[in-house]
Amino acid sequence: MGSIALVVGTRPEIIKMAPIINEARIRNLQIYIIHTGQHYSQEMSKQFFESMNLPSPNVNLDIQSENKSVQLGEMISKLGDEFKKIQPNIVLAVGDTNSVVASCLASIQNNIPFGHIEAGLRSYDNTMPEEINRKLVDSISSLLFAPSQRAMTNLLYEGLDPERIYFTGNTIVDSIRLYSEKIFERYTPKAKEILNEIKEEFIICTFHRISNVDNKQNLKEISNALSNYNLLPIVFLMHPRTEKQMKKFNLFEKLQENKNVHIYTSIDYLSILRLLKDERCKIILTDSGGLQEEASILKKPCITIRPNTERPETVESQINTLVRIDEKEIIQLLNQTLANDDLIKNFEEFGSPYGDGYASSKILNIIEERWANMEFKSPELYKHGSKSFFLIDMKGDMERSVVENNFNCQVTMVYDEQGQPIPIPDELKKGYRIRVIIK
Repeated sequence: MGSIALVVGTRPEIIKMAPIINEARIRNLQIYIIHTGQHYSQEMSKQFFESMNLPSPNVNLDIQSENKSVQLGEMISKLGDEFKKIQPNIVLAVGDTNSVVASCLASIQNNIPFGHIEAGLRSYDNTMPEEINRKLVDSISSLLFAPSQRAMTNLLYEGLDPERIYFTGNTIVDSIRLYSEKIFERYTPKAKEILNEIKEEFIICTFHRISNVDNKQNLKEISNALSNYNLLPIVFLMHPRTEKQMKKFNLFEKLQENKNVHIYTSIDYLSILRLLKDERCKIILTDSGGLQEEASILKKPCITIRPNTERPETVESQINTLVRIDEKEIIQLLNQTLANDDLIKNFEEFGSPYGDGYASSKILNIIEERWANMEFKSPELYKHGSKSFFLIDMKGDMERSVVENNFNCQVTMVYDEQGQPIPIPDELKKGYRIRVIIK
């Protein structure tokens, strides 16, 4: 039986990796948990592991450099050393941080397959470090676990090998399913404290992205919006980076003057989940990708303080709204969202694009089925020197397997009658245009 190295570096990664860890333990799979230390608060990371009943990491690399280039280099080096020691059959990481990039590069350089959980998300904004990370990791991963059909289509559109791509759903749905059963008062003292303090309806706020907190003007606009908003109490779950920058730019004290804003800097995941699920929670104001997903799953309207999102299906369904970084616009949108009577209908139509809550089981099923052929292999001799792509117009309905057998090819992309890229279906219909590789 093979072994799996699981790499995490931030609290969202711990949350999304937790179902994988739990499922692997149920199956008695050999796992090694490596924490890069990317999030500076080790105590908070420890709190997340303990509250989610996860085993402590086998090793914490404790890499905390604020210089991102130095941080990435140290991670690649130290992770490479760990992989050489433990020789896992595959390395898994989730998301789009430096920890994910480093674990991918370190595994590939050591001829160890790498599996990217949450592959295929795209904001198409190359000013975001996270977008660059996603594209880089997806381009060289051995296995790509797409959290939605849209993410899967993005990967196919970029020309990645369909045999490496699997739609599994998002493990955040698994986490909500698993841990919603444990949000009782004895497990969530911090949530109990907050809910006892705030007796009325409230808004949850959290933001941490570099573009929002390292830019003084942007941070000032968001801070002023919070400082001047008085319709509902705001539960501000303040990220350590956000707190540091607010104090640096002399914005923290002004925010504290608004007694309507309740600031909390240390809170465990079960308590966060309990707050999100509470019926008094009316809106989530954030720049977090994970919270956009959690809001959609828990049927809470979300306002995203960003010009774009890698979860566009939530915006298209009108359960998530992007807002410019402008004090007046943020306040106006908060009020408009509270008054929106169409949200219940919008959530009903949204459905479940992120899967059924069993992504972790599907991911491990795929890995266990492929133990024997996950090693690196040189490609077979290409008749044309390398892969050759062709477009074929479908003149009638035909099974994909028939097309591939008759033409000795592999279907790598399908465009519907409107010319839109879609996930590769089993049946190719008349009017579709397909992109194939001739073998």
